[in-house]
Amino acid sequence: MKWLYLTLIFSMFLIIANGQAKQSKRHSKDNIIITNLNSLDRKPKFPGGDEAFYKFLGKNLKWPFHGDIDVQGRVLISFVVEKDGSLTNFKVEKKLWPELDAEALRVLKKSPKWIPGKQNGKLVRVRYTVPINFTIND
Repeated sequence: MKWLYLTLIFSMFLIIANGQAKQSKRHSKDNIIITNLNSLDRKPKFPGGDEAFYKFLGKNLKWPFHGDIDVQGRVLISFVVEKDGSLTNFKVEKKLWPELDAEALRVLKKSPKWIPGKQNGKLVRVRYTVPINFTIND
């Protein structure tokens, strides 16, 4: 009789554990991050498009140096555009100079929500990379 109870309890434990594993798989499937932009029906975009994004960068980027520092180049920043359009998981993919890298991150973190990406008619999380150029205009 004890073996029957132990077997039933053990079986219930397996059923519960299996159900939780399936739930976490479903949950993790919802959190997939798309990295291939060509597989999307709609790519994420800044509200108002590229021109509005360039205006946003131009208005918000500040030259972080005082005096004459001759550092120019491009910083590549990646981030995830979430299903609600918010930006998360920022990462500097190509560094230029610590102060310029930090400035690029600071500005992108101020960004309004983007229009999220779609795949097969559903909103999806998308890893997106943008270049931010720092140049000195004479």
